[in-house]
Amino acid sequence: MSSSLPCSISDLDIDTLEDILFEDEFAEDALDYFGVHGLVCALVVGPVEISNDEFTKLVFHTHQGISPEQLETAGKVISKLRNGIFTELSSGTTLELPMYEEEEEIYEEAIINWCAGFVEGFLANEPEWFERDQELVAELLLPIMSLSQLFDDEDFSEITNNQKIMDQFEEQLPELMTDLFLFFHSDKK
Repeated sequence: MSSSLPCSISDLDIDTLEDILFEDEFAEDALDYFGVHGLVCALVVGPVEISNDEFTKLVFHTHQGISPEQLETAGKVISKLRNGIFTELSSGTTLELPMYEEEEEIYEEAIINWCAGFVEGFLANEPEWFERDQELVAELLLPIMSLSQLFDDEDFSEITNNQKIMDQFEEQLPELMTDLFLFFHSDKK
């Protein structure tokens, strides 16, 4: 798995993070690197600024058995990831998402995991996401919510059963990160 973010994390960083994420005591419900990347993207593009410690706690919220050393190591990788994503988006560059570099056999799973991680980050601060323009934000989030496969209700089934729409949603993900980032952060510059 390779990472192409400009000021970002190395393959070794990714492997180190995944080694911690997939420890036996948390492997069943752990986010993988794609999920962590999606979660961090949501927290970077979203309306609420949180500390690096809070980022790390959100990634490991269900992992009570993580050691302080593992938490520190993971925190450093997550901080590098956060800074890389922020730098890329604030420089006006279209964000390169890691699943676009993957082999076809894991690409679909990577997309689902990335979107599920993003949804988790969004849900952590859901009320704040909808404070300014609920309709626009809901429209921007629809592709991510659909691709996450977390929602089984009738509202999503018509969309998720249409492969052409789902393919279009996948292609839109990088631009959606830019749109969301600009929507929440353009007035802060």
